[in-house]
Amino acid sequence: MTSNNLTAADIQGYLHEMGLSPLAKEHYDAVIMLIAEDSQNRRVLTDESLERIRSHIKTIPSGRQRKLKGALDHTLLYLQNACQWQLPEQKSRVYRDHMESWLVQIMKHAHLGGALYGEYKKQDWVSKGKTLSPYEIITLLSMEVAPLSMAHWIDILKRPDSIDVFEDRLTLKVHHPLKHTKQLPSFTRYSLTPTACYALHHYYKQTSKGKRCIREARLLESINDEANKLHVVHPLLARLYPKPITAREWHLAIQSVWHCQYGYPPELLSDLVQPTRHFAFKPVVVSDTHTRKGLRKCFELPQIERQPKAQTSVKTYWPHLALLKRLASEPRTVLKTALSNEEDLEWPIDNVLPPLLHLFIKDLIVHGGIKVKMLSDASLVKYTGIYTKLPSPLSYLDASDPVKLDAWAKQAFETQESEAHQWLVYNFLRFLSHLALTDHLDIHQFECPTLPMNVDAYRLSTEQVHYAVHTLVNTNKGTSLQRLFSAVALLLGYYGALRRGEIVRLRIQDVVVISTRKHQFRLHITETVEGKTKNGQSRYVHVVMPSASANLLVALLKIKQTCPKDAPLLGFIGESSSSRQLHYLYPVTQVLKALYGNQVRFHHLRHSGAHLLYLQGLSLACEFHDHSTPDLYTELMLTKEVCEARFEFWLQNNDFSQMNDGILLDVIGEQLGHSHYATTRLSYLHGIEWLPEFFTPKREYSIKQLRTLIGKHRTHFLLSLPSIAKRLPANTKLNATTTITLSDAELTDEFLLTSIGNALPRHYVPSLPLIDTFDDNRLFDIWLNTLHYNHVKTHKPSARSKAVPTFNWQTPMLIDTLMNKGVSFEAVSDFWYMTGKHRDFGLSKRQRNALQCLGPIDVLDERSFSVSFACNHFNAEAFEALFRSRLFQCFEVSFLLEQNRKQSPTRKLELIKTYYAKKGEHITVNTIATGASRFTAVFRFIPDSPLLFHTLIDYLK
Repeated sequence: MTSNNLTAADIQGYLHEMGLSPLAKEHYDAVIMLIAEDSQNRRVLTDESLERIRSHIKTIPSGRQRKLKGALDHTLLYLQNACQWQLPEQKSRVYRDHMESWLVQIMKHAHLGGALYGEYKKQDWVSKGKTLSPYEIITLLSMEVAPLSMAHWIDILKRPDSIDVFEDRLTLKVHHPLKHTKQLPSFTRYSLTPTACYALHHYYKQTSKGKRCIREARLLESINDEANKLHVVHPLLARLYPKPITAREWHLAIQSVWHCQYGYPPELLSDLVQPTRHFAFKPVVVSDTHTRKGLRKCFELPQIERQPKAQTSVKTYWPHLALLKRLASEPRTVLKTALSNEEDLEWPIDNVLPPLLHLFIKDLIVHGGIKVKMLSDASLVKYTGIYTKLPSPLSYLDASDPVKLDAWAKQAFETQESEAHQWLVYNFLRFLSHLALTDHLDIHQFECPTLPMNVDAYRLSTEQVHYAVHTLVNTNKGTSLQRLFSAVALLLGYYGALRRGEIVRLRIQDVVVISTRKHQFRLHITETVEGKTKNGQSRYVHVVMPSASANLLVALLKIKQTCPKDAPLLGFIGESSSSRQLHYLYPVTQVLKALYGNQVRFHHLRHSGAHLLYLQGLSLACEFHDHSTPDLYTELMLTKEVCEARFEFWLQNNDFSQMNDGILLDVIGEQLGHSHYATTRLSYLHGIEWLPEFFTPKREYSIKQLRTLIGKHRTHFLLSLPSIAKRLPANTKLNATTTITLSDAELTDEFLLTSIGNALPRHYVPSLPLIDTFDDNRLFDIWLNTLHYNHVKTHKPSARSKAVPTFNWQTPMLIDTLMNKGVSFEAVSDFWYMTGKHRDFGLSKRQRNALQCLGPIDVLDERSFSVSFACNHFNAEAFEALFRSRLFQCFEVSFLLEQNRKQSPTRKLELIKTYYAKKGEHITVNTIATGASRFTAVFRFIPDSPLLFHTLIDYLK
């Protein structure tokens, strides 16, 4: 670990945010050096390393030993919470001890907080919202938005672009401090009340006319002036604060307001206090062209070269070098247009590095860098110059395998000679984590362990998830069962918040239907022969889905009810784990990227599911179910009935008020497989703009204030709404002083329609087509309906041949028979395996001609047929072209030669052995007394399924 990335200032700043007292810089510097000497380049401190550090500190004879012990605790607290380190259990308790100490400090300043809150409540912030001073605007924001530190508020007041609209909410963007040049810019969002937004908008407007310098010292003077005025009503303040109030004391007092007045528990209060505990994201609006192009390739695997190149001394061709040469000869705008319309490259099966680097530089040319819109030629050369230093080759199969890709990436990163090269490799690996082929790469392991983690923040709504499921089942691409497996994988990723490996390893015995009425399931996430869980521990995940989604999972369980209990839930019996990932999870990634942008990864389903689970838990704890989300599907999942069903495993038919709500966050963490809530908060629960509605009561506004905020006409409209009109005083004439209580969401809806609201930057996701697939059996019906259209699929037997109808064996009748136990899924898996697994097949024109040439098919019984024809060289070629194709690999072939007694069978028998029969195939020769000789090939269907046999016969006829 390099110590220069971690500084005493980082730790001191974090402690200030927590309201704790930091020590002198020299003590933290000493501890940082000790940790650096005894730590590897990962976010873990072992028991042995900790013991060696503590032993060294104990050798110091003076009181400095006591200071270093405190500095060690502070440093480990920072590393655990800000940098996500795993500490020995004895030091993990330090965080909980500091949390208690922090709360004690907050309560020490509760008297000051109460006095400031009382003064805040007396003010008419709306009326004087246009002329607030820096101290007044900070007071308003700290009381209505978040209990941030003075330093954060000063930074926000200097950024006039901090207000925007996200998911129909007024939000405040708070940027995270950059502590290193290699850190990526990041931010989070807080919820803005209409009053705070109105005042902040006018503050930015007046400061734009003339620069206003904001100093912490001036603000503290204003705070102390205000506190001195309060001494008359609160004489105790004079004795509690004989010296001027510091920024830290003011911050603790504000936190006491949010804890005592608003009711935020310690963990959630800590989330509000520290913006670095969460990351927000900018939703990307994709074009219709992007979506259409992406959906056309749904269920199509990446194009792969047919044969690997021969291992020769021929130099590897790197297409990105040719692209760099084009930069010098073509205008950048022309090149960007050409690259945007470029067809996808084929993936060489032996080495995918050349096309990966080509896509990397193409992305940098088309979209630019993170900080610079157009990168210079020199920068592009620099970013891709590490191609000679990467382990090569990286095969297509290794790139699509999570374990092997992870091993390759570690080798690529760790073998670099300098930090500069490691940074370039990290940028390339970060790009790989967003490609559909390689989005399973865990990029966090390559980040500097002493810097806060870069979080790949993104979240999908329930509506977006269901539209993606609808897209998967409502297509004729892929096979019927493949579409079903992919749709279920998507649902489990969201509603179960499962990792991709956990979904792939799920077995039939791991999925238990708890209640079909409530659509409840229990998933057992545990070690299997295919792998272990991430933390090595088993857990039960309890899932509640809407009826349409639940019925899709129930249908899959019915289809596979004849399977062995240890068979995989997704895929066929005997199908490898890598094949299941490629054919069922990869299409999900394709659809998500096509619908919602290339920044969306499969793992974001887990982020989104964790967010939904968290909202459901808070809804129960706060008895709040009147959510203001623009997504009606999410709103339905947050009703009291659904939330109670989701946590029924914990409630055990008890009311939530009877439960120990102090362990709610631990219960949620256990469902996600997290040992610490901090992990859930940082990496999964993006932003915090959605939290205040659980705690903020409705506010009282006078009609005069409403007219100031939203105008006269909008006020009249708002008060005329039936749900609001009934709150007005009865039999009383309304005037400017008449008051009414409104929630922030109710007032925000109208505020967004004002001139101020319309002028704000907005981040929105375009409305999706209306689909009625949330309830009942609609998704399953849509999937069944597409089975009837599979016959329109075509297949090219070769590159030059014309397309022919694909043999569709996954028919509605097969699905119905599987669900009624009329055929075993094992027989279906046998047929799938013998006929080439996932490859499409059908009879070409040549094979159809061969079938006509050889004669009609005679069905002998429910699993056998025969074909009789003349035994000669011409028919041997037709037999080879037709009956040795992939379609007939599921048959045992035998031959019967009936030879007239007047002729010798020797010549024909030799012909059969040479041109017809393969090793092991039985040949019977019978001599007949009269009649012409007859040659018959008998085909016995191997899978134990008469239905599949007759489906194939129908296709042949």
